Amino acid sequence: MTSTSTRPRAAAAVLRNQNQEILLVKHRWRDGSSSWILPGGGLLPQEKPEEAALRELEEETGLKGKMLHFLFTLPYDLGTSEIFLVEIDAQAEIALGYDPEDAGVEHKMLEDVAWFPTEAVSDHPEVQRVLACLQEI
Repeated sequence: MTSTSTRPRAAAAVLRNQNQEILLVKHRWRDGSSSWILPGGGLLPQEKPEEAALRELEEETGLKGKMLHFLFTLPYDLGTSEIFLVEIDAQAEIALGYDPEDAGVEHKMLEDVAWFPTEAVSDHPEVQRVLACLQEI
């Protein structure tokens, strides 16, 4: 069954150490499964994708970012997600943040945040696309 819902979202691709590490956030889904994905989420009303990517990055990781480039659009089960390359301060420390949609509910989506060697997660679909785009910039 194909979803007819359209919930635009945006995500931040954040790399460090000369693109040898990428930041991912672990989400626990309502069905109990979990996965590591780029920091991101749904757009607020009237919000631009670039603004959403930076807001979601800060909410989920505590990092303030600077927009560098639009990378690509990725379909997902509820619509499309726009992915942006985002720069952070090299000395900045990550911290597991929050999802405002979790306020007052038992299920918490965010479980962890970590840097991964890009080589170790190169088979991850989002990471593959990010790395391919970086070769074109």
